[in-house]
Formats: sequence, structure tokens, C-alpha cells
Amino acid sequence: MAKHTTANLRERDKELTLQQHDTDSPLIPVAQIERLHQFRPDLVDWIVKQTQIEAEHRRSEDKRINTFVFVERLIGQIFALLIGLAGIVGGVYAAVNGQAWAGGTIASLAITGLAVVFLTGRRGKSN
Repeated sequence: MAKHTTANLRERDKELTLQQHDTDSPLIPVAQIERLHQFRPDLVDWIVKQTQIEAEHRRSEDKRINTFVFVERLIGQIFALLIGLAGIVGGVYAAVNGQAWAGGTIASLAITGLAVVFLTGRRGKSN
């Protein structure tokens, strides 16, 4: 995000202008690079090289973070599937062993619990 601030002050025949540029980007504005080239031309190449290094680092960090987020979500879905299957298997086991109402309740609660967590989790993220 870049912020540009300019302030002008005029008093009769005198004028003062103040400019400020703030950014989270590693790239320096062109006007400042031109002034640096007039003062120390050898530093311009160094700044461009450092900017490229910073950009490559940011890209690698973004890729790494996106990979970790993907793995985290995938593991969460796998565990939700295992919990749901365990509830259904437990309910079927209870029903087969003569407890039909208990088996139906266990399986229904397992599926309902996962559905509630899934739906409220989605709603909570949008707020």
C-alpha cells in the first residue's frame, strides 16, 4: 500500500513544497532513483539487485504459506471425515447389537455435529 503526501505553503512571493512517499513495497520511486543516480550511480544497480532479491523472497514465502494453509485445510477435512465415519460406524454397531434407537441417535448426532461446525464455521469467517 502506497501513501503519497504533498503539502504546499505559499507566502507572497515564496513557496515551499513538501512531498512524502511511504510504501510497503521494496521498490523506490523513480524520482528518488534518478536523484541517487546523480549522486552515486553505482548504488542504483545495487538497489535494483536488492529489490529483486526481496521480491524473490516474498514470492517464496507466499508459496510456502499457501502450501501450509492447503495442507492444514486438507488435514482438517480428513479428520472431519474420520470423525463422521466413526460416528456412523459406531451407530451401525450399536444398531446391529440390538440398540436401534441408540445407534440411530449416535449416527445422527455425529453427522449433525459436523454439519453444524461446518455451517457455523463458514458463517463466522464471513463476518
